[in-house]
Amino acid sequence: MKKILLPGAFIVSSLFCAQSSELTGTTWNLKKVIRNNVTYTLPQNGEMGTPTLKFTPTPGSSGSSFNMSSPICGSSVWAMLYQADIHTGNFTFWTYGIGNNSTCTTSENINFFGQYSNYFAFHSETHNYEITYSGTTKNLVLTNNLGDKAFYESGSLATHESLLNNNAAIKVYPNPVKDNFLEIKGLERIEWTKIYDSEGRLIRHHSSDSKIDVSGLSTGGYVLEVKSQKGLSRHKFIRE
Repeated sequence: MKKILLPGAFIVSSLFCAQSSELTGTTWNLKKVIRNNVTYTLPQNGEMGTPTLKFTPTPGSSGSSFNMSSPICGSSVWAMLYQADIHTGNFTFWTYGIGNNSTCTTSENINFFGQYSNYFAFHSETHNYEITYSGTTKNLVLTNNLGDKAFYESGSLATHESLLNNNAAIKVYPNPVKDNFLEIKGLERIEWTKIYDSEGRLIRHHSSDSKIDVSGLSTGGYVLEVKSQKGLSRHKFIRE
């Protein structure tokens, strides 16, 4: 009997470690919130930007505890949880708080900030979570004790080439872009550029040009992938 149970226990433990590692080792981009069966999609504009959710090891804890942070509208949803309280499919906050000093000014951003912060506010220390894959993108869904949900994705795009270490030296502007063209500075020779939508789908493929026509793009967030003689880099931009 032990020969059967022990391998099974090892598999369960391995799956838990993999899920736990993905949860705490990934920067999650906020996409939408469902509260009381109503869907609130993240507004796509420069003021809102790209809110994220991150779990980082508490300094000095050697990975035994994590600080959760999700900045939005100049405020933050924050929490602290212990590694022992992260289980397969759920985790429990030891303590948490929600900032209420929103710096957003537009009505759609103020409304979304309220819905997102309220997802965490209703005495829900325990949250279920599920990590799935859509192509090369990881998706995270959190569910609180009221059944409300918050949706995130990793935003990673697959490539067989390494990313440039000097990504900060490459400038993509204007960002947000309101006119018809997006420009790239910091590279002498560009081989090609690609544009992906917020779901990670390839929607444009351009030849070697540092000035890119984005007039046909809908309002929203995108990722520009640039291949040059130095390597590969990716840059988020917003079309207004």
